[in-house]
Amino acid sequence: MTNIALLVPALNESAGMQRTARVMREALDSGVVSSATVLDGGSDDDTVEVALQFGIRSLHVSSLQPELGPVLGKGDSLFRGVHTVPADWYVFLDADLGNICIDHIIALTQHIGVPGISFVKGGFVRVDEHGVPREIPAGRVTELVGRPLLRRVAPGLTGLSQPLSGQVAIEAKLAKSLSFVTGYGVEIAMLIDVFRAVGAEGIVEADMGFINNRYKPDDALEEVRDQVLAGAALRIVTMPEYGLVVHNSVTNRD
Repeated sequence: MTNIALLVPALNESAGMQRTARVMREALDSGVVSSATVLDGGSDDDTVEVALQFGIRSLHVSSLQPELGPVLGKGDSLFRGVHTVPADWYVFLDADLGNICIDHIIALTQHIGVPGISFVKGGFVRVDEHGVPREIPAGRVTELVGRPLLRRVAPGLTGLSQPLSGQVAIEAKLAKSLSFVTGYGVEIAMLIDVFRAVGAEGIVEADMGFINNRYKPDDALEEVRDQVLAGAALRIVTMPEYGLVVHNSVTNRD
């Protein structure tokens, strides 16, 4: 039987964890995944306690490979998680999805075991809290930054509906071979690394249906944009006509 570990990085997500932990428990009890772990990046709210109410264990990321120093965000949590939690495959899931359900996790796992597939990217339609599709279905940063950058790597990657989504499944050997970028650049860097490792034929998109994820106001997008640019720049994806530079706020975990 394939050992599938569900990893949910979280930092001060006690409100969203109420639903997320319940679905993690359901995925465990139904056998969709073999283990489920919250990777706590140093929460000072009730994130860990809420997860425990549903019987979901939390690992304090700072205690995993402490020689790496302070926890540097989501990418750092995932890096330490895959090098701590044993599995054949990992499923990464964001902690703050407002409508997360067992069907979303099933969608990410349905391609596990398909010959030649090493990476599953979650595809979905972004909706608001009322289930209404957002004006830009893939997200503003995706359309303005993500797709143009990915076009420089492999035009086929631009066909993914959510290339910057954090909802993925990845074969363990591949995951452990990657360097994880910290900050908002983690997803684009991971996708580029995976493409270079296994090619387009090793990647498949899973239809997750509708996802309600956290909406960021326009004035909060600059940091996201800059870190996505930096994540791509660290993978030597340059766009000199736009003056692309690497920002020091984003680093690698090797």
